[in-house]
Amino acid sequence: MGKVGLGVAAGCALVSCTLAAILVSRRLKSRARWNRAVSVLREFEDECSTSIGRLRQVVDAMAVEMHAGLASEGGSKLKMLLTFVDTLPSG
Repeated sequence: MGKVGLGVAAGCALVSCTLAAILVSRRLKSRARWNRAVSVLREFEDECSTSIGRLRQVVDAMAVEMHAGLASEGGSKLKMLLTFVDTLPSG
């Protein structure tokens, strides 16, 4: 019974090591795919980001266009409607 028990134990150890190796291999492949996806997203983010300076230029240009549109009709490419609130709603 000693040799049979040793054979069974060795067989179980072999199966356990094989399963562990398969699971580790799958985990590494999954992690590699995840890292690749993260890398693609970071690259996309870097390519699509807009600098703070450029955003400030856009804000300034919009403010100038809005003021020009309110100052005179046809004074801006940005269409503005001159509206006033005479009274606040009651009720």
